[in-house]
Amino acid sequence: MLHDVGKVAISDLILKKPGRFNRDEFEMIKQHTILGAQLFLEPQSEFDDAASQVALTHHERWDGRGYPGFVDLISGSPLTGHTGPNGQPMGKKGTDIPLFGRIVALADVYDALSSERIYKEAWSESDVMLTLEKESGHHFDPELVEIFFSISDIIRSIRQRYVDNG
Repeated sequence: MLHDVGKVAISDLILKKPGRFNRDEFEMIKQHTILGAQLFLEPQSEFDDAASQVALTHHERWDGRGYPGFVDLISGSPLTGHTGPNGQPMGKKGTDIPLFGRIVALADVYDALSSERIYKEAWSESDVMLTLEKESGHHFDPELVEIFFSISDIIRSIRQRYVDNG
């Protein structure tokens, strides 16, 4: 529920843009992960810890090509020893990504592809599932994709129960 909470700090001019982001806009959008996690710098509960992990890591990819990567939560700067050749933070990959982040990454993409947005129509269920299967081991934890597919009837039922009517 709080995975995108950092977007409250991003301008609506960017968030509600009907087309693709340019490079600078995308760099600004990527900051929502760090900004969201920063809201939980002084956790009061296990829920706060989990919310921080999810906010920070839900755009990491199983293959390490996600963001924000290994960053200092206060400054957003790359952690020493975790920078790529371009000086940018290396993405977390595999089990370096907390389980909650890996789960929400899969659920977030499922929801994004299945839902209509200002900039796109909702995809068909079969196209969504094909994409999730194709991204197993690349974008997503393959074990979680397998679990997701094993409970897809339940997920579909929940999705239908909570259809957003705009």
